[in-house]
Amino acid sequence: MTPSTPTADPAPTTTPRRLLGILLCRQDLLLALLPTLLSVALLTVAFLPAFQSLNNPQTTWSGYNYQRFLNRVLQYARTTTDPDATPAQQTTKRYQVLSDILAANKQATGDHPDSLFAELPERERDAGVRLNDIVPLIRSGTPADAERAVRIAEQLNSAAHTHLTGVRDELTRNLHFMQITVLLAALLSGSLGSALILRALNTTRREQNARTARDAQHREALGMAAHELRRPLQALLLSTDALRGTDNPRLREHLLRTIEDQAAQLAVRTDLERLELMYVNIEPRPERTDLNALLGRLETERVRTRRPPTPTHVHADPNHLRQILENLIENAQRYSQDLILITLDGPTPERGPMIRVLDNGPGLPHDLLERVFDVGYRKPGTPHREGQGLGLPVARRLARASHAEITLHSPEGGGLEARVTFPTSEPPPTPEHPTP
Repeated sequence: MTPSTPTADPAPTTTPRRLLGILLCRQDLLLALLPTLLSVALLTVAFLPAFQSLNNPQTTWSGYNYQRFLNRVLQYARTTTDPDATPAQQTTKRYQVLSDILAANKQATGDHPDSLFAELPERERDAGVRLNDIVPLIRSGTPADAERAVRIAEQLNSAAHTHLTGVRDELTRNLHFMQITVLLAALLSGSLGSALILRALNTTRREQNARTARDAQHREALGMAAHELRRPLQALLLSTDALRGTDNPRLREHLLRTIEDQAAQLAVRTDLERLELMYVNIEPRPERTDLNALLGRLETERVRTRRPPTPTHVHADPNHLRQILENLIENAQRYSQDLILITLDGPTPERGPMIRVLDNGPGLPHDLLERVFDVGYRKPGTPHREGQGLGLPVARRLARASHAEITLHSPEGGGLEARVTFPTSEPPPTPEHPTP
């Protein structure tokens, strides 16, 4: 089944739309920063326990357990000076010390890999003593020799402690370096991810805006096409109705030519594949056109023309020129009940040919002479509300596509005059069959 297309929400006002845009921008920013924030948070959580463990004063490494050996030597030394200690207790303490030293000797020969004295030769070198020097001192059993054994064990333990402190400091520095490096890597990767997400969001937003603009152009083109189709359809209906009620051969011939002309206009204006090129992104098809002849075909009972006796040519799209004049004539007829006068003025050094469409209607205030060219604008307070406010905007767009300009003026005698001014120099026509 085809999924249903969601209906568009009604257009919000300016302020809510602006607020919505700000909220969306903030939401997009938070979404883009989310990978960076998560990476930093996860790495911090991952490194925090190890960092706390390294900085805990109670943290030790059991692999270098020289402290326990020192304690055993101290316990043995106490038995040699304690009058209450029995010979059995002294023998037991002596055996424990000698057993640790024997285990260290077996480790040196490879017979006892699980010795307490890891890296014993390095620690002996650091302390300047040897573990085996304690053996005769322990066996002698005198308090003085036991005291010297304690000093040797203390030196070994101090060397081991110094070594472990250095290892711990080095590990802490490595951990700090690792933490900074990984955090920088996370920030860089997160920043890159954020940039990519922002780019994707911006691309999506641009595509949405472009799609919205295209949809608006389609709707605008359809509205203008419907507006421009209404006129030839009305002319066709009137001509066919008049054709049925007349037996005059000349009138019938005129009506038939009118029907053919309006049918041709319908064919031009119903090219659905070119609606945007005809009304929005206009692409004219210019050719050498005689304005004198064009105005002659627009004369009716209410439309009169003043034209020079010789042809006046411009390089423009003839269909666009006809639409321009039809829109200006229709606008004049809507606001005036008298005759519409169209005057064609020849070119001058300052400008090209100019067409003036004059009516005797109420005219326009000076501040509305430009505003009426806005799409959808209609003069307020007028009884003619059937218009869609598209005639003048369409006419100006078509004129500018041919490098002409439409302006409105308030003549001294009243009414409204629309002027279509063409460029001073006519562009050279493009030959249909260029010389090879």
